[in-house]
Amino acid sequence: MANVIPGWATGLLLLTPSIATYANNAQIEYQVPAGFSETEQDHSMQFLATLDSKPLPGPINWSAQKNRLTFDEALFHQNGVLPEQIDLLNKVLTQIPYAVCPNGCDYTVNGQTVSLDKVRQSLTITDGKKRYVQPETMMGFIHNQSLDVRTASNEYQAVSASGQGYLGLPAQSYAYLNWFYNDSKNFDTRTTDQGVSTWYLQKNFATTYLRSGRQDSRDLAAGSVSTSLNPSFDQFVTLGSQDNLKRDSQSAGRMVLFATADGDYEFYRDGRLIRRLPAVIGRNEIDYSQLPGGFYSVEIRLVNRSGQVVSTENQQIANLSYGGGSGWYLTLGKELDTEKHVLSTGASVQTNWFALSSALLKGTGSAWAMEHNITRPMQVADVDITPTLGVMAGEKTTGGYASLNAGNQQLGYLTASQYQNTAVSEFYPASNSTAFGYSRQFGPTRLGYNYSRYARSERHQLQSTWNWRGNGVWAVISAGLQKGGYNDSSNNYGLYLNTTIMLDRNTGTLNAAYNNGKLHTGGSYTREFEDSTGTTYASVDFSEIGRSNAVGLNARRSGTRGDASVRVGVDDHITSGSFNYNGMLAASRDGIALGRTSPSGAAMLVTTPKLGEAKYGFRVEGHPVAGGSTYAVPLASYQDVTFARAQTVDAGMDMNIRLPANVVRAHPGQVYPVRAEVEMNLLYNGFLVDNRGVPVSGTVNETGDTVYPNGLFSVASSTLITHITVTSKQGQYRCDLTQPKDKRYMCVAG
Repeated sequence: MANVIPGWATGLLLLTPSIATYANNAQIEYQVPAGFSETEQDHSMQFLATLDSKPLPGPINWSAQKNRLTFDEALFHQNGVLPEQIDLLNKVLTQIPYAVCPNGCDYTVNGQTVSLDKVRQSLTITDGKKRYVQPETMMGFIHNQSLDVRTASNEYQAVSASGQGYLGLPAQSYAYLNWFYNDSKNFDTRTTDQGVSTWYLQKNFATTYLRSGRQDSRDLAAGSVSTSLNPSFDQFVTLGSQDNLKRDSQSAGRMVLFATADGDYEFYRDGRLIRRLPAVIGRNEIDYSQLPGGFYSVEIRLVNRSGQVVSTENQQIANLSYGGGSGWYLTLGKELDTEKHVLSTGASVQTNWFALSSALLKGTGSAWAMEHNITRPMQVADVDITPTLGVMAGEKTTGGYASLNAGNQQLGYLTASQYQNTAVSEFYPASNSTAFGYSRQFGPTRLGYNYSRYARSERHQLQSTWNWRGNGVWAVISAGLQKGGYNDSSNNYGLYLNTTIMLDRNTGTLNAAYNNGKLHTGGSYTREFEDSTGTTYASVDFSEIGRSNAVGLNARRSGTRGDASVRVGVDDHITSGSFNYNGMLAASRDGIALGRTSPSGAAMLVTTPKLGEAKYGFRVEGHPVAGGSTYAVPLASYQDVTFARAQTVDAGMDMNIRLPANVVRAHPGQVYPVRAEVEMNLLYNGFLVDNRGVPVSGTVNETGDTVYPNGLFSVASSTLITHITVTSKQGQYRCDLTQPKDKRYMCVAG
């Protein structure tokens, strides 16, 4: 396997220890090879640097002789670096304690904020008085697209499509648009829902942002909402702080759903399909990161392969990120449903002791609503405790909520929440809800209990999960009991058993559920194929419910251009098929490419070189790319990336990869060109023989290497070699290096 290090650091391995860096808990040790001194090694350590968000024209080098970081002043001056900036660099670089910082450190030197990263070999210097950086932006376009098509021979057809478009503009601005299309036909019933749900134009300033357009709260990012008061606006103008944009977009919440058929869960909010997620017989865990942020009610429909609704239930989703950060906003607009003018304002404060969020809504007439919540993470006797308390008020009533997360590995983990009298205003038609959960590990077994009550729905779930590993096999067995949550109130119990067995890249499942006097069974077998440009999954699934049988074939590809899956099957004499695709399109003056979905709306346009006939690939920031083309790679918004992270996948190729990105505050809609620098170190060795098994000896024409009388050879190359020509006393031989057998390569005369 290759360590991804710059080309000019290749070969600094083995012998005397020198510098150690760490990445992802793995130690990479650079050592001085024979024939080199430590001074020469230090000269090879170069850093890509930025000064006040602008890349410098040359590298910063470490000099052991001068015991300081240095740079080429003449080169910098010739490329437009001002004399006062050169003086500032000399003052700052002489005071950086480089030698005592093993991996990278942050400093404050001469009023400058300095960040040195030895793993990524990057150096950033910014004015300490400037809390915010305003980088240059340009025209760019990023679009996330999702398509889901389903059909069956019983006249069931369904098409769902959605997209989020980001148009990058100059002067730290961008435009955003969210659209959706849902069409479903089942026998003689057809429903269609389509539209542009959210659109706005945003301008970012040094400390604030200005946004105007239309906002549907059903499009909010998961976990990015810090209060339950989050109305939708038909028209609005918002002024807010930059900190308000940098919230955590992930949520730790989840729910467990019990399915009596293979198919899909369809989540409807206010009549609109907001998400479709796969379901298997038995236990299904849904992470809140897959759902919009906020506090809202959903109708969950379990739909089988032929489009029939198996069951429905209503749930309250509390997908809120308490303590997600600091910031404030002020919005004037027209509420989406009532068309009334509304003033909305809110603020969040996060300290080392607590996090506080507040929101206020004031409409025309007597309508108003207010909310305040406070979160206090703490540790008491090795137990992590995070309580949250919220108070709400409006023109109708006063209410509030409380939640608690507590526990540790020894005592187990507890979660509890209670929302009471939350329908405080016409702006907020919420309902009371209660949730409680506790789980604890007992050796290889985890026991858990979940309780939820919402409106007229009440559920109890008792579950046990057992993990076992041995001889390369990993088995996970889950069993559970659920009371409530079913349509048939006379038989409101269900039992389930889910078994998963994994061996290498093979996964088998066996699922069973018992409800309403019927036994439901199902299972699948999946084979995973990983290559340098992604992963392919092939599987077969089956299910049996009474006398009804189903079987299906599945294929899924998670690759460089997005994620796609297809399924065909037969369910009780009904033939069905489905297709799903999720991906991103990124375009700018530097090119256009497809890639995986970018939730932030920012991306890198990575161009990889063509190295002869070599087919290779690697991962950039965790996403696969291949050689000799251009790919769109997602970025986190408002983040700095000096060098993009690269990871090799193919164990048979040793590659040195550098990805100088120079990304400063990755804005939505921005497409950053990155040209990968890739060097291959390939070694071909073994024995050359003719078709009779007789050794071939002589000289390799292409490289001049010697082939010994017993056929032994060794050839090093920076590109893939398919054939070599060997000249011997008997004549010339053409040897195939693509298909060795026991380290023997076949040669033919001529």
